[in-house]
Amino acid sequence: MNVFKNITLGIILLLAVGFLVVVGDSLTSSNNVYGEKKKDDDKGNDGDSKKEKDDDKEKESNHLEKFFEDNFRENKDYSENNPLDFDPIPLSNITQRIKLDGENNNKYVILLFDRGYKTTYTTAKPILDKYGFKASIFMLCEYAEKRRGLNWDQVRELYNDGYDIQSHGSEHTKLTEIKSAQAIESIISEGKKCLEEKGYSPTVFQVPFNEVRNDHFIVDTVAKYFDFAFIGHSDLMFLNCDGWEKYGYDKKNYYGTTNCSPYLSDGTFTPTNKLAMKEWSHDRAHHYIGKSFMGDEFVNEVLFALFEKFAKIVDSQTKFNKNGEINAIPIIGYHAISRGNIDFTPPELFDLEMKYLYDNGFKVITLSDLGYDENKEHFYIKKF
Repeated sequence: MNVFKNITLGIILLLAVGFLVVVGDSLTSSNNVYGEKKKDDDKGNDGDSKKEKDDDKEKESNHLEKFFEDNFRENKDYSENNPLDFDPIPLSNITQRIKLDGENNNKYVILLFDRGYKTTYTTAKPILDKYGFKASIFMLCEYAEKRRGLNWDQVRELYNDGYDIQSHGSEHTKLTEIKSAQAIESIISEGKKCLEEKGYSPTVFQVPFNEVRNDHFIVDTVAKYFDFAFIGHSDLMFLNCDGWEKYGYDKKNYYGTTNCSPYLSDGTFTPTNKLAMKEWSHDRAHHYIGKSFMGDEFVNEVLFALFEKFAKIVDSQTKFNKNGEINAIPIIGYHAISRGNIDFTPPELFDLEMKYLYDNGFKVITLSDLGYDENKEHFYIKKF
């Protein structure tokens, strides 16, 4: 009886050990499938993801390089007496453009011209006319009627044709280097008065050299005469002052910026508010890229690098604009459209950039197309 009982217990123990072995194998097998193997899969996915991103960057670079090679028309002999010739845009392209306008409601660009160079009328306007684009012009009153500046008849024609006329002051002097409060106010106020006397109503002020530091008098004086102002630079202009913070954009310069008023409680000037709108300076980029090549700033290698930078910036807004909700737009600032100065843009490059905007369905608007909600403290694009 005891022998039988012992045999029975032995069989039960053997069965129990076998069950545990099976369960253990099953659990091990499960861990291999959903644990260790998943780690391998994750590693593979991360690798694939990185490879896909690298492939996308390479495709984008190749696409831009091909666009440049196919469309850039170098003309070193360009002058006002020897302008670029433009091929008319075929009707089929115009039809395609209308289709793109309907499909791409997330891509906007504002074009600025600083100081009021004569080439804005003689060179930029024919190119913009070719694509049906308009721009905003910041007139520097001391440039008007000068050899390199627009005359008032040209300004009137631009305005009548849909261009936006805004103020860059009466003279181009760094306000932060002027000791006299009266002199500072004169540059700002006379910049508005000279335009009003010609029948314009500027609401936006472009601070000379985009610099105020933390000078309350300069900021307060600008606010006394204008509703909005440009101070500082950014690749994209977020329509809400906290956009840089919300989307983690350019943390080096805009981390923690959520206050839409001009000053923080300690009196520090805030970097993003309606008196600190942002542009991307095409000419500053040209300057830095040209220096990196240590040679002729107008060689094709420099111009391609500049075009590539331009294209990537205007395309980058699509990360933040979805389904017609516009959170960020690039505002591109130019000076003269001409050769001979690193701060200027060659006309053939400007033509190429406008073609890129046209072919890719960007809507080019002016500053007058922006509205501002005082209650919500953010900009918006007016309905067309």
